[in-house]
Amino acid sequence: MDVHDLLVARGYDDALHRAREQDPSWVPFSPGRRNFARIAADVTFMTLPRRVVAGRTYLTSRRCTQRQHLLRPDARVEQIYLYCLAEACERYKITLHGFIAMSNHQHLLVRDNLGNYPEFFAHFHKMIAKALNAHWGRWENLWATEQPNAVYLVEAQDRFDKLIYVLCNPVADNLVERVAEWPGASSFGQHLRGTTRTIKRPRGFFREDGPMPKEVTLRIEPIDGFEHLAAKEWADKIAAAVRAEEDAAKARRAKTGRRVLGRKAVLGTAPTSRPRTVEPRRKLRPHVACRNKERRRQELSALRGFRKAYRDARLRWIAGDRRGVFPEGTYRFAALGARCRGVAQK
Repeated sequence: MDVHDLLVARGYDDALHRAREQDPSWVPFSPGRRNFARIAADVTFMTLPRRVVAGRTYLTSRRCTQRQHLLRPDARVEQIYLYCLAEACERYKITLHGFIAMSNHQHLLVRDNLGNYPEFFAHFHKMIAKALNAHWGRWENLWATEQPNAVYLVEAQDRFDKLIYVLCNPVADNLVERVAEWPGASSFGQHLRGTTRTIKRPRGFFREDGPMPKEVTLRIEPIDGFEHLAAKEWADKIAAAVRAEEDAAKARRAKTGRRVLGRKAVLGTAPTSRPRTVEPRRKLRPHVACRNKERRRQELSALRGFRKAYRDARLRWIAGDRRGVFPEGTYRFAALGARCRGVAQK
């Protein structure tokens, strides 16, 4: 099946011809088979657009290339991770709610205050990759090549659930019995004992006279929706939820006979090694997480509407029509100067 036939099978052929009938002036191709296939493939087979809206909270994840343990904890790796994270949050005015660096992947819970989380992630991941490559004496890409996933967390309980998920990753993966035993970078201690840490610039990759700050402050803020809790109440709530997850994991191990790997074995893992388990392929990549079914339906419907409006505006833009308006939350075309709802025109 060639591109033209594939488009017909998926319904794009009919949709594009309807658009052409509505406004023939902006369609840049003739109905010829070859030209149609070339242009239609370019304008329809694209990466799903990200909807970037200021003020939203996201759970984000990214793994190391080939699942290698390039984030394997030691003192220098932890310092590099914390320094790069704190510096990136300060630079892009990101609110950090929680994080954990596992040996071969990492999770962040952040609030995007200015609608610039793609820039934040690009900078954060770039600086970690450069610094850790220098630390390990390697040159290739540190991160897996797929686009990092960002899941919009709609309501307060969704954010809290994902915070506990992030913190309990080492326990769920049977690496340690207690979250506090994880030797790598984690926000768990800050949730319980204090919200700020001062991280000095690591030696090695960063120049002494370079532009990066000599020290940065790593701040952890309570998630939105729990502002009414005092600091101790918030810490107790997190501790209780983590303890419940630890007890549940212990019960599962007792039932299955599974044992934890242990802190010592984690620290002794070779950074270029990778898990022996087979990773499932073609897994779902959710974009919205919400326990409330009605609210979830609303958000998914809004996301579908955004993607349709984005696709239509993109087709017009590619055709040379700059009069179209992209939907609110458009990121890439907003940076190119396209007209977008909710964005003041310069």
